[in-house]
Amino acid sequence: MSSVASWESVLRAPRPCDHVVQLYKDEGFLLRAVTHFLGIGLAEGEGGVLVATPSHVKAVTERLAATIDVPAALTRDQLILLDAETCLAGFMVEGRPDRSAFFTLAHGVLDRVERAGHPRVRLFGEMVNLLWETNLPATVQLEALWSEVLAERHVSLLCAYQIDNFDPQVHRGLLHRITRSHSHLVPVEDYARLDTAVDRAYRDVFGDRPDTARLRELLAGQPSTAATMPPGQAALVALRDVRADIADDVLTRARHYYTTR
Repeated sequence: MSSVASWESVLRAPRPCDHVVQLYKDEGFLLRAVTHFLGIGLAEGEGGVLVATPSHVKAVTERLAATIDVPAALTRDQLILLDAETCLAGFMVEGRPDRSAFFTLAHGVLDRVERAGHPRVRLFGEMVNLLWETNLPATVQLEALWSEVLAERHVSLLCAYQIDNFDPQVHRGLLHRITRSHSHLVPVEDYARLDTAVDRAYRDVFGDRPDTARLRELLAGQPSTAATMPPGQAALVALRDVRADIADDVLTRARHYYTTR
């Protein structure tokens, strides 16, 4: 694990093959993140692909229009807009993503952007968010297929789940499955506030003494997942691997401190 200054820094200059996952409850945070991610790339001449619900496509393109000539980007295939539900219907077969159909879609879109002269491409997709509550196995399979595309095409992808990062049920299973297939986790909007909240929760549970801070640092440094995440989040995730019962208590307290200013 390594510390990350902010979610903006993660999304500002993603590396080829980066597979970033954002958790959100506030749609405003989602829209800010997606606009930041795609807008910077488009402004620097990169291609962009937005696979989202119609309402999110509309909201993101309206925000992009503040700095980008969206109609021109669409005309020259620098920016491609796709409906997430329609895309899902095109490759889901009997409740599972069909590998061949998915690759035809993904590579076809990337070929189109690259033929337009944009070899560096950023993608945002929320098909997984449409799937996870009703079909988690298919969601995990789809994430793995995306990772294959990223490795082959050296592009970057941001995906998002409308999930409460402080929900104990999420931390008891789903979060581990999500983070295993991503390079970076963006769990909340305010990393500094999360770090402070986790620090206070640890001190509540383990005592306000120097070895509590050391414990938190040691746990945050454990390679419990593949994803890079803020140190406060890493301390929450790693504690669950050691003492799940205590982890729930710390998580509940962290939620309180994060949501009450």
